[in-house]
Amino acid sequence: MKFDLRPHSISIKLWVAITALILAVLGGLAITITLLFGDFYFQQTLDSLGDEVREISQYLEEQPNWSQMLFAIDEIRLSSDTQMVVIDRFSDIIAIKGENVASSFGANDRIGWGDASGEMSWLIRSLYPSDFLTRSDIAEVLSGKVITIKALPRNQTGQAMLIAAAPIGNPSEAIVVLGTSPAPVQDSIDAFKRMILYVSLVAVVLATLVSLIFARQVTRPLAIMQKGARRMAEGDFQPIQGVRSKDELGELADVLNSMGESLKNHMTWLSEERNLLLGVVEGISDGVIMLDEEGEILYCNEPAKALWQGNNSEEESNERKRKIFTFLHQFMEEIEGDAKLNFNLDTQVLQVAMAKTQAIEGMQGYVVVLRDITASLRAEKERREFMASVTHELRTPLHLIQGYLEAIQDGVIPKGEQEEHIDLVLEEAKRLAKLVAELQELDRFESWKEFEKKEIDLAQFLQELYYRFQGRADELGIDLEIEIKPGTIYANRDRLLQVFINLTENAFRHTPTGKKVGIQVEDLVDKIQFSVEDQGEGIPPKALPHIFDRFYRVDKARTRKEGGMGLGLSIVKMIVEAHDGEIKVESEVGKGTIFKVLIPK
Repeated sequence: MKFDLRPHSISIKLWVAITALILAVLGGLAITITLLFGDFYFQQTLDSLGDEVREISQYLEEQPNWSQMLFAIDEIRLSSDTQMVVIDRFSDIIAIKGENVASSFGANDRIGWGDASGEMSWLIRSLYPSDFLTRSDIAEVLSGKVITIKALPRNQTGQAMLIAAAPIGNPSEAIVVLGTSPAPVQDSIDAFKRMILYVSLVAVVLATLVSLIFARQVTRPLAIMQKGARRMAEGDFQPIQGVRSKDELGELADVLNSMGESLKNHMTWLSEERNLLLGVVEGISDGVIMLDEEGEILYCNEPAKALWQGNNSEEESNERKRKIFTFLHQFMEEIEGDAKLNFNLDTQVLQVAMAKTQAIEGMQGYVVVLRDITASLRAEKERREFMASVTHELRTPLHLIQGYLEAIQDGVIPKGEQEEHIDLVLEEAKRLAKLVAELQELDRFESWKEFEKKEIDLAQFLQELYYRFQGRADELGIDLEIEIKPGTIYANRDRLLQVFINLTENAFRHTPTGKKVGIQVEDLVDKIQFSVEDQGEGIPPKALPHIFDRFYRVDKARTRKEGGMGLGLSIVKMIVEAHDGEIKVESEVGKGTIFKVLIPK
């Protein structure tokens, strides 16, 4: 890809910005290093000069007299471009060694004295290092200190000098002064500056080339994505190729590819959404119908069609459809917002919910949901009938108890007959207590059907049933036969016993004297089947579907005392189902009835 050289391109802007940043950083770094290096180099030279003058001072102090000291001065080796001057405490020169550093740079001064006539005479001589010391400097050295100074020039043509001075002896009688020219140091600093300049120029050139390459590499994916975005704008949704970076630019390319893929599949997505919406609507068990503002059908799902089609003939279907849409058109004229009404369609009761819709173009339509509430209404009716039955069953014994007790209290019943009537009251109270207990059982099983189950020995359980009912069978003159079989079953012993108590007592109640009641056991693959059979009057076929309903009695003419209250079989069914089992009934009028209870092992 060619490098974009347009002045406003991001490549040029990025390259110029990086180059300017590098120039600023390198320039500032070069100036900072140069300043720090110059000060450091001068200070290092002064420190070296101070160490040298301290060593010379100590060496001269070790001499016993001035003659030996002067001889030692001649033996001292000085660094190049360094001059040593020894002066007394009055600044008079005692000895000089080394080249005159200041004279090589034209640093001269005039020395004057008066003659007998009172006129001054002047002598031009070179400056020595000691000439740069002030009185305060000399006093400080005589006090025992070693000083280093960068002396300024004495005149416009002179040069600066680096000075180090140290005392000789204690107390100090003389001062040794070393002086050196800063010119070599300055030359080194100038050479260092030139080196920094050359290195900076080379670094700027290299950095400019590197930044140019970097700007190209960074902006190359942007140029590729720009062309890809332009293709997408023109309708070509091919993915962008050539961007392999894993950074934000790579992520941006992935996003653009995802966007292109999304745009490419937009119509397909809309079609899938439509199909999904249709699938959801079709999956609703309620009927859904969409109408336009004129009441014409735009859409209806299969449950809605089944309301008028079903298993009906074409003529019946058309009639049911006409009834439904006649009602809907009337509903549309009355509706203002969302509304809900019930509609009787032959033997069905439909709950019709209608809501207005607003399309993008402003066209008004309607959404109708048709729900068959026949079963829920029937359940509500059964609930009310159940409450009425409970009320009736409670009211009858209560009225009897109340009536007998009031008669006894008022003296209507003679004392000789009161005991008999009290027995009747007690019997009715027991029946009332039994009814309440059975109602509590029903409520407990409806709200909580979980109970503890254990492994039960089948032979022992059946033997217990035989001992429990044998006396009752002998009393009624009924032949009781219970088949004892070995095995185990997983169940709640008390609840299972309650099942057989209800079924056996029911069989005794409907079996005449001299007949037989039997309990047989059959071991199936994964279940145990118990059969409770009697030889009573049997159950009519029309009563068999309702035999387990609450308060249902086959013979309405039977008294409650003889026929029970119609709750026992309901409780039996709930216990069996709580064991994940099943109960069936087979009966033939005049021959007897068989209840079959299947319990999982």
